Amino acid sequence: MQPTGAQDSPSVHFTRHAELPGLELVRYPNLTRGWRGIPEAYTWFTMIPWLEGDVEVISRGVHAPCTPGSVTVGEPGEPYVLRPHSAMRGEFRVIRVDHALLDGMIGEAGVRGSSNPFPREPVLAARQAKLFQHAYAAIGYADKLATEESLMEFVASMIRIETDAVRARATDNGRAVARARELLHARFNTAVSLGELAQAANLDRFALLRAFSKELGLTPHAYQVQLRMARACRLIAEELPLVDVALAVGYSEQSALQRPFKRLVGVTPGAYARARQ
Repeated sequence: MQPTGAQDSPSVHFTRHAELPGLELVRYPNLTRGWRGIPEAYTWFTMIPWLEGDVEVISRGVHAPCTPGSVTVGEPGEPYVLRPHSAMRGEFRVIRVDHALLDGMIGEAGVRGSSNPFPREPVLAARQAKLFQHAYAAIGYADKLATEESLMEFVASMIRIETDAVRARATDNGRAVARARELLHARFNTAVSLGELAQAANLDRFALLRAFSKELGLTPHAYQVQLRMARACRLIAEELPLVDVALAVGYSEQSALQRPFKRLVGVTPGAYARARQ
């Protein structure tokens, strides 16, 4: 991806985790000029949190205005261009998904064939923007299960389909969801992938994600976090040191326990420990 215009490069942040092969994040926090590139092994999903100025995106033969909150798709082999027509400033976030990895998700969403199933025009919709942000954050934290869930939800939303095959597989899946829950209980404090849960449930990943959420009102990742926080509360009540609590429930350090604990319990682990003394 090469910026256009002056020789000095804009600020750009790349994120790639060994735990998440085939995924990359790119963030331009304050882009002040256009750029262009041709995706190769990756499909680019670009979201614009904010933008000032008159800028168009040219991708897959479509010229369209860049709009804050919109999501666009760059396909491998197709030029992708941001072209400003005035002074500009804006933030651009990109999720790059390896083409082979994306093909698998597209297939699980019920799409067959080689044609690109994504909209050619930028998508300006609150749901797609929210799902993009969830996937972007999960990849940034290198949480495998949360990444698989949120990325598949985002990809499916961009395809804009709810196939008969997916709906059929989503019916009467109580026992399949129960098998996935058993695995989550057995491995609540270790990394578990959506693929492993799907294998245990004898469903594909997309069908499991839909069935699990419909059955329980939670995604598998959210369910796992709930299990972890419940165990953390018990261990804190038993006066286990907080650093040991974090390790026991699956976090590599105490600070990683803070955010989910406070979000779900309402107070920090330290405050919870003091309140029970």
